Amino acid sequence: MLKKKIFFLTFTFICFSMKAQNVVTETIQIDTNFVTYDVIYTDTLTKGVFSKVIAVFANDTSQIAIEKNYTSNYQNGLYKAYYPSGGLMVKTVYANNKLNGEWTFYDKTGEVAIKGIYKEGIKHKYWAYRYLKCYGRYKNGKKSGRWKCLNTDGGKYITKYPNLYLTGMFDFVRIRRNNPSTNDSIVSQPINDSLISNTNNQIQEIDTFYLSAITYLARNYYIRNRIKIQFTNTKKERKYYDKYFDYKKDLFLFAVSPTIIPLGLPPFLTEPEKLTSDTINTQLTANIEQYKDGFSSHPVRTDLALYQYSTQPNSDMILYFSEVVDNMLRVDIVEFRNRNNESFEDIYKHPNARKYSVLIYFNQIKDVKAVEYQQKKVE
Repeated sequence: MLKKKIFFLTFTFICFSMKAQNVVTETIQIDTNFVTYDVIYTDTLTKGVFSKVIAVFANDTSQIAIEKNYTSNYQNGLYKAYYPSGGLMVKTVYANNKLNGEWTFYDKTGEVAIKGIYKEGIKHKYWAYRYLKCYGRYKNGKKSGRWKCLNTDGGKYITKYPNLYLTGMFDFVRIRRNNPSTNDSIVSQPINDSLISNTNNQIQEIDTFYLSAITYLARNYYIRNRIKIQFTNTKKERKYYDKYFDYKKDLFLFAVSPTIIPLGLPPFLTEPEKLTSDTINTQLTANIEQYKDGFSSHPVRTDLALYQYSTQPNSDMILYFSEVVDNMLRVDIVEFRNRNNESFEDIYKHPNARKYSVLIYFNQIKDVKAVEYQQKKVE
């Protein structure tokens, strides 16, 4: 009797171990995020060089988790991933082990949340972030052209990413615009002649948070009006501030400080009225100590690449950035007239520097979601 019990327990343990060895952890890409499933691959349907493999959830083998297709051991064709409830989560196409074609992410109700196209594993062409109400195009993995988004606090806005815009603040002109029959290749013309380049003479990239903020401020009609109103008291004074804007290019002309400094949260903690952005107000209320400490205590550091993104390096208007704290960034727009050879840090501390502050909150894809502008006029 004892031998039978030992045999039964041993057999059960072996079966359990064999089943445990079949459990595989699969990583599923959802745009820039990833989720993992513990699955068991059950069926493989084969016809010639074509095969289809099916995985079920390890904790519920009645539900399909993943379906893949292969050709000669390369992942090709349709790919599907499902929610544990059985609903479709991701549907896309692979070619030679890379995402290549239409990619769709569905929310748990079955509605399309994100839809776009991959080309050899990178984002390309039109993408729609429907759950964020943000739409635009990618070119070889980088945002390009006009992106239309819904700012939760200010209606729709358009952010412009001209071709190759992500590699620096450039104008692009056709060198043979008057002779359309020729091969009119596009040549980049830097707005300034003092771009800081690396040893390969290439424009250096910066963090997407800062790039989104610069792009938003550089080509935003609303900030143009805010600058004139907040820095002046009369129409005559406002006329002077036209020099900070290139109206033909729809461009705010500023220098970008390479010095990232602790800017703190004032004046947003001492505004006479409630903050106009409900999103930012909610974030600050829920995490006030985190933001106060984050914006105030980080050390001064230098990122020389930021200066490359100046729309006019010798402008008397200068953008100063804080560190990014939980998807929020403080920007100070500082006017310092008649600049000479002062360092950016010295300019910021100078008693004649006039400062106007902006808080920017970003969504999950690092696009501007909400903005809070300083209410108090600049002194």
